[in-house]
Parts: sequence; structure tokens; C-alpha cells
Amino acid sequence: MLVSKDENIKTSSVYVASLILKSIQRRRADKISIFDVAKDLKKYNITRYRHLFFGLAFLYSSGIIDFNAPFIYVNKQK
Repeated sequence: MLVSKDENIKTSSVYVASLILKSIQRRRADKISIFDVAKDLKKYNITRYRHLFFGLAFLYSSGIIDFNAPFIYVNKQK
């Protein structure tokens, strides 16, 4: 189950993951610093590292992003 009925949708991993992808698309780059992502998420009142972590874990487990500290890379589709 991706989203529980008892969970706030604004802090769910799927929603946070979509905000991370929007942040990357806005910058029109293939990579972004994790610090820039955290800064952008503050605009949406997402300030806890737990939400950021689960959003990134969702994207990584889906094969959408990859890491090379401190950057997040978007995987190219083949």
C-alpha cells in the first residue's frame, strides 16, 4: 500500500516523491543536490528528514533516481 487512509497525503512518500521530481524538472537538469531538494521541500512545509527520506527511497526503489553523494541523478530511460 503506497498511501494509508490514516496518513496525511501531503507527507506521504508518493506525494513527496512527486515534489522532488518537480523540483528536478524546474531546474532543467539531470542532477540536483540533496540540499537543494530539502530547501525546495520547505516551500511545501515538508521540513522533516523522514518525509524526504521516504520520498527518495520511493524514487530509488522505482528505479527513477540514483545517488552519488551529495547529488541525486535522474536515470535515463532506455
